[in-house]
Amino acid sequence: MRIGLTGSFGSGKTTVSKFFEEMGAYVIDADVIAHEVTEIEREGYYAIIREYGNDFLNPDGSLNRKKLAERVFNDPKALAKLESILHPLVRKRERELLETHKDDPLVVLSVPLLLEKGMDVHVDKVAVVTINEEERYKRLIQNRGLTQEEIEQRLKNQMPQEEKIKRGDYIIDNSGAPGETREQVKALIKNLKNGNF
Repeated sequence: MRIGLTGSFGSGKTTVSKFFEEMGAYVIDADVIAHEVTEIEREGYYAIIREYGNDFLNPDGSLNRKKLAERVFNDPKALAKLESILHPLVRKRERELLETHKDDPLVVLSVPLLLEKGMDVHVDKVAVVTINEEERYKRLIQNRGLTQEEIEQRLKNQMPQEEKIKRGDYIIDNSGAPGETREQVKALIKNLKNGNF
């Protein structure tokens, strides 16, 4: 069984992915792959430097991801360019991992833009992580130090949460305590094991 995991910015996909992993699923995380392909001396790293220049490097030569994010999320053209560099590299690696783990009982493909980019064709079902807006802003401001404006800018570049909910097969509400979210993941895996799709 392949589950596509998605959710809008700040919904808590990473937390939910971790719960799936704890419970035996193999997780393919697009964000982790994007990080890997842009590490020093990797293909994505050089492509980004060619496009944006050395201004986006830290003193140790690694990518200054925060500065790059600030640059692209305020400029649709720059964001589209970054996506054109990263997405083919990430998609290629996702497909390789899906093939490698095709016989695993449960594989979770965690992709923020799963529905926007048509990646749901590679999975059997889609689980959408949701969060109420108040909690989303609270967590992103406290945990990531983002401003309300930065959060709104990133959300604007994604499909609205309501639309994702309509297109999902399962909903995992991450508005409450981590333990509550974990129980929802546990219940979903139990249903899948019992053949309740």
